[in-house]
Amino acid sequence: MDIRQLVDSIEQTEVVRLCQELIRIVSVNPPGDEIRIAEYVGRILSKAGLEVEIIHHSPARASLLAVLKSSQQIPPLLYSAHFDTVPLGVEKWSHEPFDAVISEGRIWGRGAADMKGGMAALIVAAMELARSGLPLRGDLILALTAGEEVDSLGATAIASRTELGPAQAVVIPEPSDNDVYIAEKGALWLELSTHGKTAHGAMPELGDNAVLMMVDLITELQKLQIPFKEHPMLGGFSMSVNTIQGGMKTNVVPDGCVVTVDMRTVPGQSHEAILVRIKEMIAALSRRNTAFRASVKVTNDRPPVETSPKEVAVRLFVGIVEEVLGERPTPKGVRYYTDATALVPAFKAPMIICGPGDPKLAHQPNENIVIEKLVQAVKIYTLTAGRFLI
Repeated sequence: MDIRQLVDSIEQTEVVRLCQELIRIVSVNPPGDEIRIAEYVGRILSKAGLEVEIIHHSPARASLLAVLKSSQQIPPLLYSAHFDTVPLGVEKWSHEPFDAVISEGRIWGRGAADMKGGMAALIVAAMELARSGLPLRGDLILALTAGEEVDSLGATAIASRTELGPAQAVVIPEPSDNDVYIAEKGALWLELSTHGKTAHGAMPELGDNAVLMMVDLITELQKLQIPFKEHPMLGGFSMSVNTIQGGMKTNVVPDGCVVTVDMRTVPGQSHEAILVRIKEMIAALSRRNTAFRASVKVTNDRPPVETSPKEVAVRLFVGIVEEVLGERPTPKGVRYYTDATALVPAFKAPMIICGPGDPKLAHQPNENIVIEKLVQAVKIYTLTAGRFLI
């Protein structure tokens, strides 16, 4: 049997059943609780013949490394997916979110699109390759991570394992409708605080109002020029002030106010330079008003990631997707960030995002995945592993 024959023999039964099982193991983050899903996946991958290591972050949290060993004549290929999902929200679902109901040619449930469907496809592809007995010249590494939805806890731990890389490519099945993305925006999240002095609301002149300071700060922030160069796949820089907290009571002058700001950056921008501009803005406000006091704290710092469409790995992968789907994709960029921010620099590898989920359904109620897309993804990942590693 060759790799093409193996791909042609793939059916939907195994990946559908596995996707359902993964959805039924609740791994909502916060709090995470990825240990159960890590142990479950570890058992089935070990049984299929992969070397499995569970990486414990705490009693309830874990990531998993699984390796399909080879003769190691060429660098490995890294497949990475995350165990955790976002919370449900308050809106009622059409189907119970952890029942993994099959209806209308889809599997319904939290994580179906983002990204337990993609993870199931990666796992089945690895098991198909392991069972085939086809000799590999390079290792297939599965890095299944905790915490992607919050802090990339697992990806950061795996990125420290320098003995695993470098790799030929990092493939991540974030929802893309099996389209191909090779660039993602960075994220710089800031917490801006203003510091005042309390006083009775009837005597406001005796206090320093932190909320009014924040009004000035936000006004200046909105006017601040942050330089960037438009990116062909990602567009431009964006900034959004998204939360605000301040004050204690209606009759007390507030001595504190905090806002959080979400900045999305493009290649060529320096997060450190942006932070310097923010601090310079705060210093200028302090010079204009001696009562003004403010501080800034970075709460999330993820650089943008991009891969050239001319990369050999990208061209090979695009050809594989065309072979499976019958249509050649044009590589694109995405505005969100992934575990690639930790894994790509560590493994010194090009990034490829391609997953069976619908990106519009990520983090939404009534999340689901089309079974046909799921099977296509198994074929893409199996053929990719074969073409890169055999």
